[in-house]
Amino acid sequence: MRPVDEPKPINARRRTASTEVHWIPRTVSGRTTAGLHEWAVVDRALGDRDWAEIDPMRVRKSKGVRHRFTPTMYYWQRTRSHVWCESQLERWEVLWLDYSGQVERLWSQPLALTFGHGTRLSGDSHIPDLLALFTDGSFGLFDVRPAARIDEHARVQFDETATICGALGWRYKVLAGHDDRATANLDCLSASRHDRCRPAPATESRILELAAGGRPRGELCRIVAPDCPPLACAWVDNLAWRHLLDVDLSSVFSSETVYTTASPRHEGRAA
Repeated sequence: MRPVDEPKPINARRRTASTEVHWIPRTVSGRTTAGLHEWAVVDRALGDRDWAEIDPMRVRKSKGVRHRFTPTMYYWQRTRSHVWCESQLERWEVLWLDYSGQVERLWSQPLALTFGHGTRLSGDSHIPDLLALFTDGSFGLFDVRPAARIDEHARVQFDETATICGALGWRYKVLAGHDDRATANLDCLSASRHDRCRPAPATESRILELAAGGRPRGELCRIVAPDCPPLACAWVDNLAWRHLLDVDLSSVFSSETVYTTASPRHEGRAA
């Protein structure tokens, strides 16, 4: 696993009169120049900037994390790179974002927001957890915080961040967690999300046909690959990950879990 980028501090100007965005861009070579720091006042033109070309990077280091490696890395297949996650909770949320099929690229802790005069957090700053490039070409920010840990200060911070995103023309959402069992089941499905688990077109059509009225996972695998049913497990799970098969993620997974052909058939769902 590649080490995460070294944290680069953002020295955002404090007590500024205007609300600003601060970031550390990459150079043409892909390496970050020490001391390089850009900022701009929040407006719609800034939101329309090509942030994918800037390729923002992680800009802070969590308290207690004193090494360059972290186990909370998520492989983002669309870009064939890892998304650094500050915690396991963030990794679970990145997993759900991947499953939604609505996010093309994802960056962790990419920029800092400084709140100007007229805001409830004047002189303060905030680093959102994730920046997303959606499949429709738009951008958005995410913060990850369990619902039980959203206190009044966090609520104000998130409200002000949402206001900034509105001015930029971006989406914004606080990701407050999912059902633990559903997340564990989705994590199991994610092992088959890779292209190597995608069945051949004829096999895919066969599985979708067999599951049209609903069929247990074990039975599907035995019919599709009678000589090696475990081989078909990756195929049916891949189709479930791609939303071609419906499955109840809130139930206990077993060979009796029912997979049903999704209608209408399409890959990806609205977030």
